[in-house]
Amino acid sequence: MSPPRALLFCCLAAISIAAPSACGSNDAENGGDGAVGSRDDIGGVVSAGSGGTPPFVSSGGGGGGAVEEDFNIPAPTGAPDPYTRFAHLCGEGCTPGGDPTECSSSGSADSSSSTGGPSTQTLHCQLTLVDGKATPGCGPVGRFGAGGPCHRGSDCAFGLGCAALDGEGGVCRQYCCGNVESCAPGTYCDERPMAESVVEGSDPVPIPVCVPAVNCELLNDSACPAGLTCTIVREDGTTSCVTPGVGRADEACPCAPGFVCSMLTNQCKQLCRVDGGAQDCGTNAKCQGGSAVYPAGFGVCVSTS
Repeated sequence: MSPPRALLFCCLAAISIAAPSACGSNDAENGGDGAVGSRDDIGGVVSAGSGGTPPFVSSGGGGGGAVEEDFNIPAPTGAPDPYTRFAHLCGEGCTPGGDPTECSSSGSADSSSSTGGPSTQTLHCQLTLVDGKATPGCGPVGRFGAGGPCHRGSDCAFGLGCAALDGEGGVCRQYCCGNVESCAPGTYCDERPMAESVVEGSDPVPIPVCVPAVNCELLNDSACPAGLTCTIVREDGTTSCVTPGVGRADEACPCAPGFVCSMLTNQCKQLCRVDGGAQDCGTNAKCQGGSAVYPAGFGVCVSTS
C-alpha cells in the first residue's frame, strides 16, 4: 500500500529544507554542531534541481506503472555554496585546475618536430590578465611545479597558477577554482594576487590558489603576523593564520578573531577550550568539541538554555 500523500509531502519537505537534521544526517559524524560539513550537509544532493524545478516522487505500487506527482516543493534558498566560494574569481569559460580534457593538444605555430611538421603542445586551462581581469583560457603548460618560480601562469605546470610574492615575481600554486577542499594536505584555498597584475604595475587581481597552512594554535595569535588571526581553514581541522573578518556568533563569514566559519551554515561560531579551565563561552553556554573538525582540546560554544 502506498503511504498517505500527506506523509510523503512531510518527508520530502524535511529532506529538501532541512537535510542536515532529517533522514540520515551526517551531523553526528561531524561533531554535532557541524562546524564544517560534508557535501550532503549543504543540502545540494537532495534539494530541487536548478531553476527551481520541484522534485517528483513515484506513488505507484509494485508491479504497476509508476505515476510521477508534482508536490511543488520550491528549491531551498540561502547563501552560496561555501565549498565553491572562490569560483567567481576565475571568470567564465574553462575551469583552471579542472577537467584536463577541457583543453586538448594543439599544433604549435612557432616550433617544429624532427619530421619537419608542426609539433604538438600540451595545453591546460589557466588564468591570464585581460583588461585588468583574471580571464580563463587554454594556454601552454609551463615547466615549473608547485612552489617553483614564475612571472605568469604560463610558467607553471598543469593545474597551477602564478601567485605574487612580496617581492618581484611569484610562485606556482595549485588552483582551487572549484571545490576548496581539493587542495593537497597541508595547504588550504585562499585568495592571492595574480603575479601578472603585480609585475605589470596594475591593481592586484586576486585568484584562488592553495597556500601552505601554518598550523597555528587556536585562540593564540602570537604565532601569527600582525593583523592576522589563527582559525580553522579546512574541514579536517587544519589551522592557519588568516586575515580576519568582522563576523561574530551567528553572523555571516568571514569571522572575527576567536570565531570560526561553519561550512554548514556559512555563519560564525565562537571558538572555545573544552578543558573547563577557561570560561570562553560565558553563561548559558558550554564548549562542545569531540570532532575531527576541531583540534584536540577545542570546540565551539553552544547554548544550554
